[in-house]
Amino acid sequence: MKSKTITTDVNVPKNASEDRKFWSDLILEEAKQFCLNTALHGYRFIVLPKRILLERVIWAVICLASLISALTLLCIAWFSFQEHPTVSVTDSTHNPIWNYDFPAVTVCNLNKISRKKAFQLARNLSVTNGKNPEELAWNIRVLFQLINNDNPDIPAENYTILSRLLKDSHVDVDEALRVLAPTCKEMLLRCQWKGEERRCESIFEQIRTSEGFCCSFNYFALKNHSFTGIFASKAPKAPRRVSACGYQTGLEIVVNNDPEDYFATHIPSIGYRIFIDNPYYYPNDYLQNVLISMRSTNLIGVDPQFTYSTESLRYLPTSVRHCIFPEERALLTYEYNYHNCVEECKMNMTIKYCGCVPFKYLHLKGDNQVVCSLEDISCLAEYRPSIEISTQSHNFSTTDAQGGYVWDRTKCSCLPDCAITDYTTEKSSGVLRRLNSINDLTLFGGYQIANQSVVRVFFNDLVAKKIRWDVVFNWHTLLAYYGGLLGLFVGFSFVSGLEIIYFFTVRLFTDATKKIKTQTKPKKRGRRSKIIVHPVTYQNLDPTRLIIPSDIEIQRYKTNAYFFN
Repeated sequence: MKSKTITTDVNVPKNASEDRKFWSDLILEEAKQFCLNTALHGYRFIVLPKRILLERVIWAVICLASLISALTLLCIAWFSFQEHPTVSVTDSTHNPIWNYDFPAVTVCNLNKISRKKAFQLARNLSVTNGKNPEELAWNIRVLFQLINNDNPDIPAENYTILSRLLKDSHVDVDEALRVLAPTCKEMLLRCQWKGEERRCESIFEQIRTSEGFCCSFNYFALKNHSFTGIFASKAPKAPRRVSACGYQTGLEIVVNNDPEDYFATHIPSIGYRIFIDNPYYYPNDYLQNVLISMRSTNLIGVDPQFTYSTESLRYLPTSVRHCIFPEERALLTYEYNYHNCVEECKMNMTIKYCGCVPFKYLHLKGDNQVVCSLEDISCLAEYRPSIEISTQSHNFSTTDAQGGYVWDRTKCSCLPDCAITDYTTEKSSGVLRRLNSINDLTLFGGYQIANQSVVRVFFNDLVAKKIRWDVVFNWHTLLAYYGGLLGLFVGFSFVSGLEIIYFFTVRLFTDATKKIKTQTKPKKRGRRSKIIVHPVTYQNLDPTRLIIPSDIEIQRYKTNAYFFN
């Protein structure tokens, strides 16, 4: 008798609806297994068997509320970080002062043109043109406007006349201003540094500033700085420092006031303007300065403060951190900092509007640039407000082809420094009297004190502040903060994250593959065989040879079968 092979029907998805039902059922099964096995808090109580519906709903609401609360707090923290990504923290209030550079001290005479020198120049000019020397001397005063071009009421013909006189006598305007300005030797009578008397020419040098020619100590703003004093070979290569505090441990100078020599001043007073700030700053009107009056003793105490940025801040774009590291932008001549950037920008804006380089930026002049002459003063005065306004712009871009910074040259685009040392000064003064002094020979010996003034610059304390500028969340604080919130509300951990990935990727597709293979594999029915008892064999069967089990053996078999099942 032949047997037949019969293939059974399988539940394999044959259309889109069946396919969706197949995957939805599979995903629900995996979600149930995930809830039963995960370490997340409360999820297994939602799918445990033999639980009433109300209990499942309550646990589902608790888990959902915890997850929403955690995500809400995470979003609030992230938006707060985007609005305020950086924070300043006081790293130390006891950082020793020998870790700080001593500030630059720039001494500027309020008198920009010496009367004696102006009349001497006038006499020299009168030889070639035959004009009255006194009248020429008063005409020379308009040279002051090359320094402070803030008086647009001066007639333009005054500039034209003086310019023609200087050209006819082959006198350069810049050289004329240098000759007319009081020299460092005339302004500084005695100098002491850290209690030791020094020749003033050995520690001070004449530099250009926004106030004209001044004498500066500890000045290193230029990239290729070269000391021009008489002891240039002994000049330090980096800013000087001190290891003590108090007025006897810093810089002490005696300045000479000569009221009879005053001829052109910007401030209606007699004395000096002392700029005290970072050694790498170009001296300009933005810096801290104090006025020194005639016949006075002045104590100027300085408190330094160093602000530095962590490496985490470098990974934020400049539009977010609002500061710049020195190596991220280079200036033409200066070491980069905000003040120097503003000054270079003002020079560029002046070139744009007037086509010349102002007198105070002559050391920045390029090969194809000209120096502003007397005829350009009217232009400088006209565009001065626009130039000052342009320095407040911060338009910039950071998306060039090389991944570097692109700066809008029509704006200043100057950002504060990410690492800088600032100095705060406080001044006290008194009348200079030598009558009752018991140690006047240490600095004042040999001088008849009449119109002089004494200036002492020093550190107030042995320790100073150190400020750290950091991001609110770096990678490890962000990890700890987010991990703490998720762990507190839902019990989340890295293992929980791996469980989610495992159950809904690896295990999901593995189980789906196995199920599809199982259901699509053809199943064959076994052949139906009939038991055919041969009549002869049945007839030859000997009943006496059959072994029939007893009742006890049958009972023992039943007991063992029940035990193993």
